[in-house]
Amino acid sequence: MRPEWASQRGPGYPVILASRARLARNIEGIPFPPAADEDELERVRGMVLESVARRVADDEEWDIKFAEELSRDQLLLLAEQHLISRSFVEKTQGRAVAARWISGRGVIVNAQNHAKIFAIFAGAQLMKAWEVADKIDSNIERDVVYSYDQRLGYLTSSPTDVGTGLRVSIMLHLPALVITGEIGKTMLALGQSEILVRGMHGRGAGVSGNLFVISNKRTLGLSERDIIAQVETVSRKVAENERTARKILLQEYKLDISDRVFRTLGVLERARKLEFLEAVELLSLVKLGVDMEILPISDFNLVDVVMRIGNGHIKALKGFELDEEEVEKERAVHVRRILDL
Repeated sequence: MRPEWASQRGPGYPVILASRARLARNIEGIPFPPAADEDELERVRGMVLESVARRVADDEEWDIKFAEELSRDQLLLLAEQHLISRSFVEKTQGRAVAARWISGRGVIVNAQNHAKIFAIFAGAQLMKAWEVADKIDSNIERDVVYSYDQRLGYLTSSPTDVGTGLRVSIMLHLPALVITGEIGKTMLALGQSEILVRGMHGRGAGVSGNLFVISNKRTLGLSERDIIAQVETVSRKVAENERTARKILLQEYKLDISDRVFRTLGVLERARKLEFLEAVELLSLVKLGVDMEILPISDFNLVDVVMRIGNGHIKALKGFELDEEEVEKERAVHVRRILDL
C-alpha cells in the first residue's frame, strides 16, 4: 500500500517533497525504553496500544503490528516507508507500530521513547502535520499520564527532545545546489543556526539522491509554533535558492546539463542491474531533467519512486525470496516499469 503523502504533489513541489511532525512522549513512573526491562516494555505497549485502539483508531484502516512478530524484511519495508527508523529493526522486543499507513500517521511504541507520535504530509505542510500528531497525542493523554516537568516540559530519553518533544522536518530535493557547488554555503549557514541537516534515511546514513531533510535542533525553550515557523522559514529560503540555481543551469549551462541528464536517462534505460544508492543518484538527475522540461518523460514524485525501489519493496513484490543480485536485477526492471521507459 503506497502512502498518499509520497505520491502527492504538495505545496512547494517539486523542490519540497514532504513535511513530518513527531512528538516524543513517555509514561510517568516507568523507565524509558533503553532502561526498561521486558515486563515494563510489555506494560507500556499494552497501555499505549489500548489507548490508540480506544481513542485514535476509529476506522478500519489503522493497523497494529507487534515488532517481534514481523520478519526483518517486513520491518525493512516499514523503514523504507519512513514509518520506523532503521535502528528499530535491530531490536524488536516489546516494540510495536500502530499506524494508518495510507495517510502517513501513527504511533511507534518503545523505540527511544515510550511513544513516538507522527504525521507526514506531502509538500510544505508542517502546521497540518503537527496538528494531526497533536490530536493523536491529546487523545492518548486521556488514558495515560506523561512524564512532565513544570520547568523543563516533557521528559525524554534524549536531552535534545526535552521540552515540547516536537521534531519537525521538511524533505527537499536540491540537485541544482549540489551541481552548482552552492550546497556547501547552504549547509554551512544552516550548521551555524539551530537547524539540523541530514539525508532522507536518517542520521549517519549520509545524503543520497540530493535529498536533504531539514529539522529543528531545539525542543526546549520554544513553543511548537515557534519551532514550526523556524523550520518553515529556513526551508522556504533553501527552496528559493534551489529554484534560482536551476534557472542558472538553464540559462548558462543548458547544453551541459542536458547532456548530463540524457546520459543518465540512458543508463536507467539500459542497465541490467542497479544497486539502490546508484539508482537513487540516477533518478535524482533524471527528475531534475523532468522538472527543467529537458527530458521528454512523464513527471514522477522522486520520494515515491525511491521508496518503491528499496530492498524491502523489491523483495515484497516477489514474496521476499530474492537474493542480493536478484534484487538488483529486479530493481533495474522495476525502475523502467515505474518511469514507463
